[in-house]
Amino acid sequence: MESLADTIARHALAVLLGMATLMLGMTHVLWRSIERHGASLGRLVVGLWNALRSSRVIGSLRGIPGLGHMITHTMTAARYLGVYALIAFAASLTLVALFFALADEIGIDEDFARFDSLLAQALATHLSREFLQIIAMITHLGDRNFLTAIVIVVMIALLVRRDKLLAAAWVIATSCGALLNSLLKVLFERARPVHEHGVVFVEGWSFPSGHASGAMLVYGLLAYIVVRHTPAKWHLPVAIVSVALIVFVGFSRVLLQVHYLSDVLAGYASAAAWTTLCIAGLETARWRAKAANGNG
Repeated sequence: MESLADTIARHALAVLLGMATLMLGMTHVLWRSIERHGASLGRLVVGLWNALRSSRVIGSLRGIPGLGHMITHTMTAARYLGVYALIAFAASLTLVALFFALADEIGIDEDFARFDSLLAQALATHLSREFLQIIAMITHLGDRNFLTAIVIVVMIALLVRRDKLLAAAWVIATSCGALLNSLLKVLFERARPVHEHGVVFVEGWSFPSGHASGAMLVYGLLAYIVVRHTPAKWHLPVAIVSVALIVFVGFSRVLLQVHYLSDVLAGYASAAAWTTLCIAGLETARWRAKAANGNG
């Protein structure tokens, strides 16, 4: 474990670029797969859901007083919301489970917590001040004031376009996401790693990372909004830029030793769960509005 942390620290730039390349490649493959097979996937999900609703197991459970009533209403609501809600709900549950799995590993005697500490110590030993100064410039793209400015600019742009519903949803989603991160920090009360390089100094609780969470939420939702308002040829480039920003901002916190690796991963997981639900809700509302107007 110590040798792995030391190797990562010695080759931090290569590891960061490799990770970013991997994530961008996965984004490209996933996006193309959705373009080609999205409709088929939607039909598959709906078919599986209908099969589940009519299965003997669900039929038996419906006969149980109290529980049956709850199951009936839950499944009816899910069917009304549509395939976006079903996929988003499943994805969010997975991300929430990942978050709590990470939270379970931050105890002082846990393996991941020990690796966190070893990695932070190795980075402090091997990274030069000049390198950290460059990374510090990247990390500012996830600062609260910078992200708040983006939220305000996008809100104004949407209001100018007379898209009041999307503007309100944008502000509510980003504000609630920031509040969620603050509450989680207070709940877990994890101290930050020691960072004495003097390039940046950060106080407050460490878990989950606010920069990782904010980047995932703001840049993720911004990518969704841009995709909604641009031609299809721009969709993949927008997604790639968004993923690059999220990756570099989040992992800059680890390199600067102001967050542990698990803090950043947990920030990604919690914000991705919320972002997924927000996008699913917006898409459901959009497509139902189109259907009501006879355009979908």
